[in-house]
Amino acid sequence: MSRSVFGDRAVVLYCGLLMSISAFSVDITLPSFPAMAEGLSARYELIQWTITVYMFAAGIAQLLWGSASDRYGRRPILAAGLSIFLVGCLVAALAPSIAVLLIARAAQGFGAAAAIVSSRAIIRDLFSGEELARNLALATAIFAVGPIMAPLLGAGIALPFGWRAIFGVLAALAAAMLLFLLRMPETIPAISARSMRPAVFMERACRLFVHPQSRHFLILSAVAMSSMLFILASAPRVYDVEFGISGTVFAIYFALHGTGIIVGQTANRRLIPAVGTVRAMLIACGVLILAAALILATALAGIANAASTTALLILFATSYLIVYSNAAAMVLDPHGDIAGFAASFYGFISQIGSAVIVSGLVVLAGDSVTAFAATLLAICIACLGGVWLWIRR
Repeated sequence: MSRSVFGDRAVVLYCGLLMSISAFSVDITLPSFPAMAEGLSARYELIQWTITVYMFAAGIAQLLWGSASDRYGRRPILAAGLSIFLVGCLVAALAPSIAVLLIARAAQGFGAAAAIVSSRAIIRDLFSGEELARNLALATAIFAVGPIMAPLLGAGIALPFGWRAIFGVLAALAAAMLLFLLRMPETIPAISARSMRPAVFMERACRLFVHPQSRHFLILSAVAMSSMLFILASAPRVYDVEFGISGTVFAIYFALHGTGIIVGQTANRRLIPAVGTVRAMLIACGVLILAAALILATALAGIANAASTTALLILFATSYLIVYSNAAAMVLDPHGDIAGFAASFYGFISQIGSAVIVSGLVVLAGDSVTAFAATLLAICIACLGGVWLWIRR
């Protein structure tokens, strides 16, 4: 099917759905963390690692999928990745132990990485400049449907059918995306036969790191992503221990965060042409710091509760993805001829970097809302410093 029939906007919408698969498959499990720990007789920290293991696998796999998509095209790579994701979901549904579950989650992350890479590469195939940033913002707004629906859906499935049924639903989602792929056009402008060679890989990695803009925003993306990954890994535990909220009630609270993402990305599409891609990030960092500081203030004052913390996390969610999606545009824009590799390298650096950071932070922060807020504030201050340094340059 040609692009003229399918339409660039439809392709962007599909890319938004592809982006949402990763967040959806993480968020849908959050309300079931206590049940998973009990059902598998596993420590809570190991259940939290189902997120970081997923992110590690997705980050590493993006290096493979990005070069492969430049070599073979976006559609074949998407088909392969979604199929692996589907198999990982089925294994997770039948996992007899936490070890098998972690392996299955790694397989899911490995497969989902193809969707992450391809979605960004496809948008870069079609757009550049501020138009690229605005369409990435649109796709990211669609991505926000995952954080809204996933916790509620996960709680609604687990309550009557148990937590294992969640992975059956994820398998069905992957199958639906594969069917939709049959109508997705190929967007890569030209196949690169050399892209899978190790020497070419190193050459392109050096190209991104040598480029001042790409290098700066690659590093910043890892710091920015660690803020949301830290929330994903810590929120179920904090809400359970500090506020006595888990399961369906937690899902309702957590689903509200996604509304902030939609508001933020809608605003981002207006901010970019008004103030520019980077200054929009600067404004967003100010909001992130405000939200984290207020969570910390309420915790120190002894008045933090589920309602106030959720309201402030919604405020936080309005701005996190402005920083992250705009950083992606800044990394990808100078490298349209190797969009697949650039998208994969961006995902690798941001996801592996953030997973390394958060794997340690969740242990240090524990279940204290005060430690949670202080850690989140430190990450946001680091993001602001990174954006300000670039503006000063």
